[in-house]
Amino acid sequence: MSVYTRIERDELEDFLQNYPLGQLLSYTGIEAGIENSNYLLATSQGEFVLTLFEWITQRQLDYFLRLLQHLQLLNFPCPEPQPDNNGTMINELAEKPAAIFKRIAGTSVINAAALHCQQVGAQLAKLHGCGKSFPMRKTNDMDLRYCHQLAAKIKPRLKTADYQRIVIELDFQSAYSQVKLPQGLIHGDLFKDNVLFADNRLSGILDFYNACHDSFLTDLAITANDWCHEAGGQLNREKLESLLGGYQQVRLLTEIELKMLPVMFRFSALRFWLSRLEHQLFPRAGDLTQEKDPLLYRYILEQHQAM
Repeated sequence: MSVYTRIERDELEDFLQNYPLGQLLSYTGIEAGIENSNYLLATSQGEFVLTLFEWITQRQLDYFLRLLQHLQLLNFPCPEPQPDNNGTMINELAEKPAAIFKRIAGTSVINAAALHCQQVGAQLAKLHGCGKSFPMRKTNDMDLRYCHQLAAKIKPRLKTADYQRIVIELDFQSAYSQVKLPQGLIHGDLFKDNVLFADNRLSGILDFYNACHDSFLTDLAITANDWCHEAGGQLNREKLESLLGGYQQVRLLTEIELKMLPVMFRFSALRFWLSRLEHQLFPRAGDLTQEKDPLLYRYILEQHQAM
């Protein structure tokens, strides 16, 4: 979440007239994240989150909203889209597609403990189970080919040593690219700032805009790389065991998944190192946009390579 598009109070008040959400009391830009513009709204009917979609197409929005409605029916803790007076979920604000969601109680944890990791692992496995009955399917665009494209784009601005490390890892991943792994719906971006806790109990999972169909192990590796490393990038084995343990309380990993887990840890680290490098080298303009440090994921990749 970020703020790329500024909105004025009068245009927001006009927009809210189409919704049964009461009178606008206040609104504040949300800084966390990097993809869309987000505002916290306080109205006479409660608290809500307004999202302006900066780069997502209408077809993608249809997928995400239907997914959230599907998960709501299965009592999965995710954002609830708010319909306007005509029952429409998506409208236009500041020339951008916009939607309003009911705010979920809780806050993100910065320094996750093992008990948080255990709950995240369990909910991730539940999400993978919920996807079995979701009829829509979206391909993961952020695959190995995507990593090759990013590497080529940023190559002219990289240090030689960094580019050589990236090439070595791309070659390593190519050797395993044909391995068949169990697949289904994945979140694709289950970082700490996308999970809420209230009194140390998981209350909500946010930001499904990278959700797609891919291997469950891809999702698990993305999640573990963020939740189970300390601020400096050091792996915390207790947290990793808790996350994997929570996951396997709901869904057991297969033999091939257990063998491929170290490979997917490396792929996830490579992917987010590359994407953060792109954001750093080709920044997007915005008022409160947050840039995440690419060096953290280079260090995480180096650790996984050493193991």
